[in-house]
Amino acid sequence: MIDLHLHSTCSDGTLSPTELAAKINDLHLYGFSLTDHDTVEGIPEILSSQLDPEIIFIPGIELSCDAAKHEIHILGYGIDWKNSHLSKQLSSLREGRQKRNFDMIKLFQKDGYPITLEKLQNGNPDTVITRAHFARVLLEEGICKSKDQAFRTFLGENCKYFLPKPFFAPEDALHLILQAGGVPVLAHPFQYKFSNQELQNLIEQLTKQGLQGLEIYHSSQHINQTIALTQWAKKYHLIGTGGSDFHGSNKPDISIGTGRGSLHVPNHLMDQLLSRLK
Repeated sequence: MIDLHLHSTCSDGTLSPTELAAKINDLHLYGFSLTDHDTVEGIPEILSSQLDPEIIFIPGIELSCDAAKHEIHILGYGIDWKNSHLSKQLSSLREGRQKRNFDMIKLFQKDGYPITLEKLQNGNPDTVITRAHFARVLLEEGICKSKDQAFRTFLGENCKYFLPKPFFAPEDALHLILQAGGVPVLAHPFQYKFSNQELQNLIEQLTKQGLQGLEIYHSSQHINQTIALTQWAKKYHLIGTGGSDFHGSNKPDISIGTGRGSLHVPNHLMDQLLSRLK
């Protein structure tokens, strides 16, 4: 099997890149990609790990974008992760996110909640902090009983402690991936709460701006959605990809390769992607 959508501790996963590589060795995957949110920090650790040389690894990233007031994610596969322009843009985004996190911490602390940067980092100063990290601390401190409650009461868009984070514009994300030699793919298209027509319009617009693929297989998608995405990929001459969106214990019901138990991403999609990268 293959899994082209995995997260490590370098963004919001709970396994380090080295631990992830060890798991993938145990599973004997045909191939995989590390697609941490808005960072390539985990890629050199994968490359220096004891990864089985027969397992194909494609460097990746998942960029967060703002499209018509909807957060969408664009995966970038086969990127030159050392590209200077990519590094500069990710650094700028990271600085904006860091300021947002500090401002959210201040809002919590002002009301007496024991939220600190150290607790959010959880021993990993290089982690890319997201609202999931805030939710984890709220649970650990006994302030909330579930992640759902944390988002509903404290971290949702209409909550007191929520601050919007900086995003790439979709066209900028596409250009950034292409400029770094990668293949841009729209991640989990049915998670964005667009109608089918709105989603097709988005795909058509992004395709004109450089989109090259759709994530057809994903842990959150059912068979009818996979069929629709397969048809749209054919209509717009896009390749298909797929992955579990594994985050470790942050999404404990999702496993590498098999997602929630029934995911199976065909190996030929990896070969198709590799052909596009040549």
